[in-house]
Amino acid sequence: MLSPDQIESHREELLESQNTDGLKNRHSCLHLKLHPHSSAGIGLFWKLDFREMMLIFGLMLLLLQTAACWSEPQIRLNSGALVGTDVILSSSSLLHLICEGDGPVTWIPRLARHKKYISKEVGNIRSFRVERATVDFTGTYKCIYMNENYSNMSSSVHVFVRDPQVLFVSPSTTRPPVAREGEDLLIPCLLTDPDATNFTLRMDNGSAMPYGMNATFDPRKGVLIRNFQPGFIANYVCSARIGGVEKMSKIFEVNIVQRLRFPPYVFLRRNEHVKLVGERLQIICTTNNPNFDYNVTWTHSTRKLPQAEEKSKMQGDRLAIESVLVIPAVQLSDSGNITCTGQNEAGANSSTTQLLVVGEPYIHLSPKLSSKLTHRGLSIEVREGDDVDLGVLIEAYPPLTSHQWVTPTSHSASLPENRFYNYTDRYEALLFLRRLNFQEIGRYTLYVKSSMKNASITFDIKMYKSVVFVLVWSFQMMVLFGLLGGFHIYMRHTSGKKQEDQKVRMRRIREGHEHTAEDS
Repeated sequence: MLSPDQIESHREELLESQNTDGLKNRHSCLHLKLHPHSSAGIGLFWKLDFREMMLIFGLMLLLLQTAACWSEPQIRLNSGALVGTDVILSSSSLLHLICEGDGPVTWIPRLARHKKYISKEVGNIRSFRVERATVDFTGTYKCIYMNENYSNMSSSVHVFVRDPQVLFVSPSTTRPPVAREGEDLLIPCLLTDPDATNFTLRMDNGSAMPYGMNATFDPRKGVLIRNFQPGFIANYVCSARIGGVEKMSKIFEVNIVQRLRFPPYVFLRRNEHVKLVGERLQIICTTNNPNFDYNVTWTHSTRKLPQAEEKSKMQGDRLAIESVLVIPAVQLSDSGNITCTGQNEAGANSSTTQLLVVGEPYIHLSPKLSSKLTHRGLSIEVREGDDVDLGVLIEAYPPLTSHQWVTPTSHSASLPENRFYNYTDRYEALLFLRRLNFQEIGRYTLYVKSSMKNASITFDIKMYKSVVFVLVWSFQMMVLFGLLGGFHIYMRHTSGKKQEDQKVRMRRIREGHEHTAEDS
C-alpha cells in the first residue's frame, strides 16, 4: 500500500506536470503506480485513516484532470489531407484551410484584415476560406486554442500564392518597418514562390547594403537585420531570381526610433503652494520628450495621490504631456513635498513643489534693515544727509490685495522711491530715502491687506548731531559773526569819515562866501 508520503509525492509530481509543457499531447499524461505489495485491493482502502483517504481522493481527481490534456490542433486542406509546413497555390485559386482541435480553436492570419475570412461558428473546427487568393494571402497561418490554458499549443502552415508577375509581398508603404536603435528589425519582404533563389536586400539605387549591416534572409519571414543603427535608414528593395530572371520588390522605406540620450524635460511653475484647509489644489506639470515612449508620475512625501489627468500634443518634433494633479479639498495631512517625474529609457527627471496647508489666514511682517544703520528694533537714528533703505519681508495667505506706505511727507506731491516684489506667497516692500533732512524724520508705516486679513509695521526715524558736526557748525558761526562784526565796524568807520568830510566841505564853502563879501 502507498504510504502518505508516497501519495503526496505523486500528487506533487502531477501538479508540477500541469505547470510545464508536458501536457502537449495525450501521451504526456501520468499514471499512478501502485506499490507491488498492494494486493489487498480496494478492501485495504477502508483501513486507511481519514488523511490518507483524502490524499488518495485528491490524487484521483488530479489523474482525471490530467487524462483530459489536449493535443496540438491539426490543419488540413478542404480535400481532407493533412498539410505539412507549406501550401503552394496559384493566384486566383481557392484557399481553404481547416483546423481541428480538442477544444474551441481559431485562426491568426498574417494580416489582421484577413480575419474576416475565418468561419463565424466557434467550435473545435474552424476554417479559413478565400475563393480567389492573391499574392497578399502569402504568409504563415496559425491555429491556436481559444482556451488560455492551452494558448501555447498551436499549429501553423505557410502559404505561397504564386503569381508570374509578382515575386514579393512588399512591406506596407503607409506603415513602413520601424526599429528601435540597437534592436533587430524584421522586414516582411516575403517570396511568393519557394523556388526563387539569390534572395537579397539592396538600396533602391542599386547599391549594396550599408556597411556594417548584418542581415539574414528567410523566404517565409523576410529579411532580419541585426542591431539596427541610424545609418541604416534608407529606401530598399528585395531581389531574387526566378527562372534565371532577377525580380525586385516595390521600393520601401525603413525607419528607426533612436535611443534617447537624455531624460524628459519636467517643469513645475511654482516651487511652493499654500492653501487653507478645504481649498482646491491644482498643480500643472509640463513635460516633453522626443517620442511617445515615456510616462509621467506624481508622488507625495507621505501619502498616496489621486490619479492625474494628462493632455498631450506635439510641439514641433517633440511630444508634450501636460499632467494636471487635482486635490478637491486639501487637509492638514496633505502638507509635504509633491514631485512630478518624467521617465524614459535614458532615465528620469523630476521637479518638486512644497505644499503647506494652514488652518487660518495669516500675514507675517519682518523688517529688513542694513547692518550699517544704527537702530534698536524699529527705531532708527540717522544724521542729516544720510541715505536710508527701509525693507519689509512679508509672508501672507490669502495673497495680498493692496499695500501702501505712509510717511511724514505723504502730503507732499511725490512719495520717496519705493518698490514691491511678489514671490508667490512671499513679498518684499522697499522704500528708499535719500539725503534725509529734519523735515523728513518721523514715522514710516507700511500697511498691507489681503481678502481676509490686514497688518502694518512702523519705522521711527530720528536724527542726531555728532560732536564733529557741532564743532564745525560753531566754527562756521564764529567765522560768520566775525565777518559780520568786521563789516559793521568798517561801515561805521566809513560812515564817520564821510560825515567829517562833509563838515569840512561845508565849512570851507562858508568861509569862501565870507571872503567874497569882503572884497566887494
